[in-house]
Amino acid sequence: MLNRRNLRTKVMQAAFAMQQSGSNNLTVQEKLLMQSFNNIYKLYILLLLLLTALKQKAESEIQIGLNKNFPTEEELNPNYKFVNNRILNLLEKNAFIKAFKEKYKLDKWELDKELVGHIWRKIKSSSLYKNYMSSPENSFKEDKEFILSLYKNFIAPDPKLHESFEADDSHWADDIAIANTLVMKTITALKEGDTFDALPPVFKNDFDREYAIDLFRKVILNDKELTGWLLGKTPNWEYDRISEIDKLIMKMAIAEFLYFPSIPINVTINEYVEIAKEFSTPKSNIFINGVLHNVVNDLKKQNKLNKNARGRINY
Repeated sequence: MLNRRNLRTKVMQAAFAMQQSGSNNLTVQEKLLMQSFNNIYKLYILLLLLLTALKQKAESEIQIGLNKNFPTEEELNPNYKFVNNRILNLLEKNAFIKAFKEKYKLDKWELDKELVGHIWRKIKSSSLYKNYMSSPENSFKEDKEFILSLYKNFIAPDPKLHESFEADDSHWADDIAIANTLVMKTITALKEGDTFDALPPVFKNDFDREYAIDLFRKVILNDKELTGWLLGKTPNWEYDRISEIDKLIMKMAIAEFLYFPSIPINVTINEYVEIAKEFSTPKSNIFINGVLHNVVNDLKKQNKLNKNARGRINY
């Protein structure tokens, strides 16, 4: 489910939080790291549940119209296309989502009907919705394309939704982009005829889980050594003047050079340069790219590259 960049990002955030807190309890921090992965998954499930909450909102409005003493012609003959959307029905019937919701008591949308109503009103008044409801086509393909567009345009970017999630959990401000991507991938992967009884786990495999924990440990436990490889590699810039997040990003990359021999060097550099673009200053990625290439050259000269590796983790 989570890709390697997601894992690197969460490890970076956990290591940074540990540094800032002054904690030296690695066991506790590892548990918090694993919890942060599970929290992304909870957010992902909540977003899938939001889609079914919107379906239920539409069903409720139809029923209210039918139960009126003097319903309009439109209310007497409602358009069921949205509530019959195949993607929404697959999500609503998914046994794993139901069990996960019950286990973790994810009743946010029952408790925050105002937010559901806010999003529903935006969708219902949009040309996207009106065109879909009036279209004579009735296919799985159309249903999926509509839900993907609806999600991309009305749910993923909604500021009130972001504010609500951040109020629930401050870490979700950073995680919502990851969760949105997971939702889009899940819907995109659906095919007509799928039973869709389960969802992929947090980690793609045991190797990824091992990689995340091992990377975190290596960065924390080898801080002095990793710092040593950076000293003297920052021309025209004193080490103490480098931001803490940039230092950490580079230390993580060096940890991969040294301890994860199966990950290609260029992959490591590219990944951390991209992470720097998202989490650091505008020019940090260029600076980090240059420093890491200097470190690699030095490691090669000293025949240190991958020398200290402890086991191999498949990429």
